[in-house]
Amino acid sequence: MSLSLWIAVTLLISGAVMALIFNGPAQRRELLLKRLALVSATQTDGLSDSSRYKSNLWLRLTVAPDIAALLVKAGFHGPRAGAIFMLCKITLMLISATAWQWYVDFDLDKFEIAKTLVFAISGGLLAEHWLKWRARTVNYRIALALPDALDLMVICVESGLTLEAVFQRVGHEMATVTPELSREWLITEAELRLLNSRVTALDNLAQRTGLVEVENMVIALSQAEKYGSKIAPTIRLIASDSRQYQYLRLEEKVGKIPAKMSLPVVVLIMLPVVVLIVAPTVIALLDSLGGL
Repeated sequence: MSLSLWIAVTLLISGAVMALIFNGPAQRRELLLKRLALVSATQTDGLSDSSRYKSNLWLRLTVAPDIAALLVKAGFHGPRAGAIFMLCKITLMLISATAWQWYVDFDLDKFEIAKTLVFAISGGLLAEHWLKWRARTVNYRIALALPDALDLMVICVESGLTLEAVFQRVGHEMATVTPELSREWLITEAELRLLNSRVTALDNLAQRTGLVEVENMVIALSQAEKYGSKIAPTIRLIASDSRQYQYLRLEEKVGKIPAKMSLPVVVLIMLPVVVLIVAPTVIALLDSLGGL
């Protein structure tokens, strides 16, 4: 009975893993293949059949759209990022399940198997939570360095550089300060040179970052591209608003400090003080009752 139950659980886990691997929608896979063919058409001509088969196998390992968006925000832009994350997630799930089984000496009891499944699912959730934390960290670092990058863009625009040169120069200058922002700016510079529409490249930047300040910058640059309006005053205003927004967020965090300090103050200060005040009285009362 235990062996059959173990085989059933193994088949169930295998089926779940296969479902996770091949759950990518066909439209997204076809779109990814088309973009890859457009970008690297000249590089795939000399590849052998085995190399092409391996490349197609990697591309078939897709993830859900929300996970793909988180991967992009976290800085993983490669075509194999989804497949690598999926394999890492499955590996972490298997490691968690194996570690728990090793802890219980590979007990095949149904309750222990249920706990093993819980640990495996927890490993997968841990990988997703790490990805969300990574995306938030990257967005925070980009938002923190964005006002300085916008000031540099104003200087470059006023000096007469083109839009591609502006993104390239600012990306190289910010590489040592904020590599995440530098990477996004250099990707945008490459898309501005390769894509047919500049508006598309700017919209891709806004989608990758998901920041309000970047969206405002993209709107300003798109309007300048369509109607020929001035870019420098608008970007300077966006930089000023971005700094003001950071100040407001800092003031909000400072305002929350007293509320967050209330519980530690009550637990670590007020409670010991109350104990010190009441303890002598309680001890004296106990002594007097013991004397009776």
